Amino acid sequence: MSIDVRKAKVGDEVRMAEIQVAAWRRVYSGIMSPALLDALDLNQKTAMWRNALERAGKGSYLVAEVNGRVEGFAVFGPARDKDLDGSESAEIVSINIDPDKWGYGLGRSLLNFMIERLSNDGYGSIFLWVVEQNERAIRLYQRNGFVSEGKIKADPKHSGIQELRFKRNIAVEG
Repeated sequence: MSIDVRKAKVGDEVRMAEIQVAAWRRVYSGIMSPALLDALDLNQKTAMWRNALERAGKGSYLVAEVNGRVEGFAVFGPARDKDLDGSESAEIVSINIDPDKWGYGLGRSLLNFMIERLSNDGYGSIFLWVVEQNERAIRLYQRNGFVSEGKIKADPKHSGIQELRFKRNIAVEG
């Protein structure tokens, strides 16, 4: 199976929305409230992703394709946390993979692409927040050099679930 990672573009938003809704419903079942997961709206997510892809912001969007079909995506950019310097620290905002393609290496491919790009862009470290019960994601991040910092936050938008902050230092060329 060949995985191709590329910059997301307008036209990818429907598939990104489908993947996000399916992934969230699978991974957060029993973690987030059933009402929140049931309320995930494909049309709203499609509009959200289309808007994100159309505007030029600080974030970057990638998709992972298998045989020309988008099966995963990632969002990253300068760190947003107030205690971090966004010119030196980057943040992986999300990685979502179609649940039918979990275990095929798409998350690792997206992660490797982001790490290389952020290193080339001169960032010294990468941060991310992950739901503490999302063991699959935590294993992916730990296998790729991320360590928990011990910082925890509760996300009021998502049933107050606890998230852990992870960090990885990256070599800066130059």
